[in-house]
This record gives sequence, structure tokens and C-alpha cells, in this order.
Amino acid sequence: MAITGQAANPAPEPHIDLQKGWPTPRLLPANSLRAAAEAVLVNPKRATEALLYGPNKGDPALRKACAEWFQRLYHLPSSSEANSIDRICITSGASANLGCIMAAFTDPVYTRRIFMVEPTYFLACTVFEDFGFQGRLVGVPEDEEGLDVTVLRERLEAADQQGDASDLRRFKTLPQYPKLYRHVIYLTPTFSNPSAKTYSVKRREALIDLAREKDALIITDDCYDFLNWKSTPQSSQVQSNGNSNGAVHSSIPPRLTDIDRTRPGGDPVWGNTVSNGSFSKIMGPGMRCGWAEATPKFITKLNQVGSTLSGGAPGQFSSVLIEHALRTGSMEDHIRDVVVPLYRQRAASLRKAVETYLCPFGVVVDDGVSRGGHDGGSHNELHGGFFLYLLFPEGVLADAVAAHALKSYNVKFLAAGSMTVRGSGTSTDILRRGARLCWAWEEESVQVEGVKRIASALADVTAE
Repeated sequence: MAITGQAANPAPEPHIDLQKGWPTPRLLPANSLRAAAEAVLVNPKRATEALLYGPNKGDPALRKACAEWFQRLYHLPSSSEANSIDRICITSGASANLGCIMAAFTDPVYTRRIFMVEPTYFLACTVFEDFGFQGRLVGVPEDEEGLDVTVLRERLEAADQQGDASDLRRFKTLPQYPKLYRHVIYLTPTFSNPSAKTYSVKRREALIDLAREKDALIITDDCYDFLNWKSTPQSSQVQSNGNSNGAVHSSIPPRLTDIDRTRPGGDPVWGNTVSNGSFSKIMGPGMRCGWAEATPKFITKLNQVGSTLSGGAPGQFSSVLIEHALRTGSMEDHIRDVVVPLYRQRAASLRKAVETYLCPFGVVVDDGVSRGGHDGGSHNELHGGFFLYLLFPEGVLADAVAAHALKSYNVKFLAAGSMTVRGSGTSTDILRRGARLCWAWEEESVQVEGVKRIASALADVTAE
């Protein structure tokens, strides 16, 4: 295709980045963290806990605060099992903990394949390759309800049939590694990165059933659940301890780890899911703090990886500050009153700009809608997360538009080539047309200008 237009002219300023999936700087809660640091450091007991090595599972107070937060966020019952801190550990964020999960529960021989949703969060590929799975990553497409279970089953069975399916050799031996999974499935089921989809309850249940059948571990990247503006905010409520906690009642479907816990027929000891979460999108990625939730046995083993046994809980100081913000209600207030309103406004503005400047060229918005709430029904509006997912017209490669947009118009967005599962060879024509825009980083007016520039680049690429 010919490329005309501004290709020979200087690229406009400033640079606009609609690729960066970072929280916007002006939403970073510096004041809340300063107050937390002051409160912690003037308390001799808490200061000592924050500055020494932490227990392997992390700060018990933060684990308790997380359990209470999850009960509010996911409408969990008040049963001791659902809210047990034994199901929760503190991590140094979702990325680092992904590596810890792989270290504790996979083996480069016994574990056959890593199955990744496609389009995928591309940087996860490197984590899996670091643990010996280079060339053994398999992409699985999504349909209207989430990860395509039919295709996943076909590819799981194909992996089992390669070589000797009865070969149970393993490098990692008992008793140090009591549980290894035959397969790993990686996905983001709520406000997915990059597709923005939210999986239906029925699809979540089907994934659990298939994972149990095939001895697979589902790792869910649960980093966007709380960025949900379809939820019903409640005014701050005074708790029994006198603290003000702003409760937000969520409309998002239950996590896979909660379905695995309650759905009959599962493994009560190890389970088949782990929820991998992070405070990065709300308290700042520099805090390097997150959490994991799974069965108590799984959590105990997860915290026996070498780096934790040597160094104790990761991010101990950060976790104590976050506990203060969560316990006092300032974190939930920040999400409800500051973060969600701004991102809701930016998402609507970005969507409108795309409809105005890109859709006339045949670009389609893949809404990223919830494919099913608690009742399994469908919804029709974008209502959470960080991303808008687009499909360029048939015959137009997203990578070509992205390269021209960056070179000639100084605007950057994530294109198909960066969202495929590396080495899988499963990318389809529709995936090659995909693009992700992030509304979190740039200001509204800058985002609109960025979309206009992408439209100019698209016009150039499609010109004959």
C-alpha cells in the first residue's frame, strides 16, 4: 500500500503515548502514602515490623485487611473459609509473583505447555521462557464469552499426545516440590489486557472444570477488578473500630479462585487456580507490592521459594504502608472518589474520539464489555480497566499503521505484533488487525489528539 500524507514532513510534537499501561502520575496517592509513612514510623512496634525482614507470607495485618477488602469487593460470604488469611500472601507485584508461581509449581519436563490467551499480555511470555518454556507457549483465542474452551481443550489434548503422555519424569523431586501441574493456563478474566473483555460466569466455570480434568493451573492476572465503574459506590461507612472505609459493591463476576473454592468436585488441597493481584494500578507500581490468593496449602508452598526463604516477604516496607491506607479507608476512598471517576471520564472521551475519527475508516471497537455479570447476562458498555481494543479494517495490518503513526505522527499505540504469543504460530488474520489504546496515562485532550494522528496514519496506509 502506498503511504502518502505527512510521511515526508516533520512529526508533530509532543510525543503521545497511548501504549503505556501505567497509571497517570497525577493520580499517584503521594499524600496518602506520606500520611501512612508518618503513622508507621512514629510507632516503634510498627516501624520495626516494617523495616525488618517480614514473615514469608507477608504482613499479617495487610493479609487481614486484604481479606476484608475482597469480601466487600466480591460480595464474599462471611464464612471463615472465604475470608481466611491463610488463603492470602503478600507479593512484590504480579510480575515477580508470576515467576514465583512458576518456580514453585512447574517443571520444565513434567509441565507440558503454557497456554496463554491471545491477544495476550506480551511481557508475560518472557517470564514463562525464563523457566524453560521457550518454544512451548501456545496461544488460545477468545470468543464473545472469554477464552475459547473448545480450542483450549483441543490444544491441551494435542500437547498430551505429543511424545509419551505417560512420561512422568521430573527434574524437581519430592518432597521439596509436592505439587507440579501438567499444564499452565494464563489469562486476565476481568477487563483483560489487552482485549478489555470480561469473561462470563459460565465460561469461568467451564475453565475451572477443564483445568481440573487436565491437571492444569489457571493463573489469573486480577489487577483491574477494582477499576470498575459499573459498581454501586456506597458512602463511607464507619466500621466497628471507628475507621471510615468506603465500600464499593462490585458488579463484576466472581474470581476463578472463588469459583474453584466453592464449585463441587475440586481439589481442596491444591486447587487449580491462583489469583495474582497487584496494587500497582492504584497505589503506584513503584510500591512493588501485590497479593496472591489460592488454597492454604498452595499459598504455603508458594512462600517456600528460595528468594522468599532467604529474604522474607518481598516489599515488606511498602506492604505496611499499604495496610495503613487500606485499614483507614484512604485507599478505597482514593479508588472510589478519584481514580474511578477520572478513568471513567477518560474512557468515554477516548471511545468518542475513536468513533469520531477512526470508525469512519472501518475501525471496529471491541467493547471489552462484561460478557456476563452474576446472572450470566450480557452488557453493552465499557465499564472498567485500562484499555480500549480496536480492530482495523480487513486487509489493514495494525503493525503497519503503528509503525507509520510513530514515525510520521509521533503517536504510539500497541499493535498486533506485540500481543501475540511468542513462538506459538497461532496468530490469525483478525489478531493481526488488533490494536490496544490505553486511557490511563495521557490527559483527555492529548488522547483525542493522539487518535486524530492515528486516523491520519491510517488514511496514509490505506491510500492507493
